[in-house]
Amino acid sequence: MIKLIAMGGGVDPTADKATANVVGPAAADGPHDPASPAQPGSDGMAGDEHWSPWGTAYARWSWGLLAIFVAIYFAVAILTSKEFADLAATMVFGLPLGFILGVGMIVSGLIVTRIYLAKVDG
Repeated sequence: MIKLIAMGGGVDPTADKATANVVGPAAADGPHDPASPAQPGSDGMAGDEHWSPWGTAYARWSWGLLAIFVAIYFAVAILTSKEFADLAATMVFGLPLGFILGVGMIVSGLIVTRIYLAKVDG
């Protein structure tokens, strides 16, 4: 295996397969054709004909939280649009409803992000 030297851009022909794992385990196996189908049991998705965006628990959580955020976002966008200007101008606790909904949108974004990060890190 050939090891590239980062500083000089040269090649170190004395490098062996053990040091190739620094780059990644796939580099030690030799060159791979990116167009070739993934090997059984590999992580690659190049030729995986059964790949699904719902394939993992993290993906399902991601899509679900995105759907919740998008629903809240568009509900707020519609309620603060020109057609609902009178509703958005309604005073609630001394503040216009449009302002409260805008702040609520920021807070809901923070909450959705916190839930996602807790799920991924947890």
